[in-house]
Amino acid sequence: MENALSQNFVIESLQRSYVSAAPSANPIGSFTVHCSDEAATASVVQALAQALSASINSQLSQSPRSAHLHMSLHGDLGAGKTTAVRYLLKELGYTGKVKSPTYSLCEPHNLQTNQHAIQLYHFDFYRMQSPSEWIEAGLQEHFTSREPTICIVEWPEKAGNTLPLMDLGIDIKAIPDDHYHDHERQVAFHANTPRGQGLLKNLVNRLDSKPQTQN
Repeated sequence: MENALSQNFVIESLQRSYVSAAPSANPIGSFTVHCSDEAATASVVQALAQALSASINSQLSQSPRSAHLHMSLHGDLGAGKTTAVRYLLKELGYTGKVKSPTYSLCEPHNLQTNQHAIQLYHFDFYRMQSPSEWIEAGLQEHFTSREPTICIVEWPEKAGNTLPLMDLGIDIKAIPDDHYHDHERQVAFHANTPRGQGLLKNLVNRLDSKPQTQN
């Protein structure tokens, strides 16, 4: 994957004033990355996967039953949310076919990290007719699993207030400008919990170490 990646991205704004706080609906840390093409977005997702793996491994060293991360993906149709999940899974070592969960609501993926089995659940609530539909389908248990788990939710707004607080929120926005690449994106990350805050710090450090394109 690395051979296909460029480093054509710019960190546009970065909030470094992280504070310790209890889980809150308000972000406790955030930053935005400008990606000029799809390869740049893939590079950012690659760094996120590495930070995610480090976070899970750190949690596993303390207690396997507490190794959980919940992330939400926001963005319009065609913004690249599902594509981002595919890049993420590939970087995390998943070699199987990645199916979209648009019709199934959830697709499970078995991962391995440091000889630990991890379940990654990819949710897509776009076609839900009611906020409780995913609960009625018996999918709520994935967020309370006693095994190491990563949950990624596309279109979380469709679930209303039925979802638990996400550790990290990710907003992907397409930038419609004829002067730039068709796949130009702005990606914003928002930490909502201390666990998400740690993940965000790790991600920022990794992106800071990458060469960046100057405006």
